[in-house]
Amino acid sequence: METEPDIRIRPASEQDIERVIDIEKLSFNIPWTIDFFKHELYNPVSFFYIMEIQNKLAAYVIFWIFKDESHIANVAVHPGFRKRGYGERLVNWVFDFCRRKGTKMITLEVNEMNTAARNLYRKMGFKIVGKRARYYENKYDALILTRELK
Repeated sequence: METEPDIRIRPASEQDIERVIDIEKLSFNIPWTIDFFKHELYNPVSFFYIMEIQNKLAAYVIFWIFKDESHIANVAVHPGFRKRGYGERLVNWVFDFCRRKGTKMITLEVNEMNTAARNLYRKMGFKIVGKRARYYENKYDALILTRELK
């Protein structure tokens, strides 16, 4: 019988940024810069968390809360930890966190070409509510997704 690995979700710190950037570069064609990540550590509406599995940085998420709405700004899982349910687990953790803060709805944008992420978000109950033309790399559209938090 396989045992559950040691998983910890905690607030990110400046000491985590380099490892976060590594995941960012492995995950996106145009990665966020170090300045973006540092800004999110001190942005008053931002919540920046990392997931560690057996003391290795496996994933991160940045989300914003505005009164009764929340928005996932950035989420990524290290390629070595993908396809094991960790991304879904992290997003479900965000749902619980946001519910406790009183949010009723959560939104995000996803690249229309990112089939894996689109399938995950559909499975998690997100619905397409709009589109941002040429949002990514000034060529791919972003789908705007939303989900109620009950």
